[in-house]
Amino acid sequence: MYGTVRDSLEDWYNPSIQSAAIVLMGSSFSLFLFLNSPDFTNPYYVFGVGVMGFAIVFAALMLISVLLKRR
Repeated sequence: MYGTVRDSLEDWYNPSIQSAAIVLMGSSFSLFLFLNSPDFTNPYYVFGVGVMGFAIVFAALMLISVLLKRR
């Protein structure tokens, strides 16, 4: 079932290594900038950290799935 879900997501999103790497690097840099001056009382800050974390996880998963499919 995992393979079927992964294949359907890959076909639907049509991921590429370059785009996932760009998202991963940009999100990592932005998360680094967010975490340099933490302000957890600000809801916009918490939202930004959450979005950057989600983008990093999603880009890493897409890179892993593309690399596993190519092997």
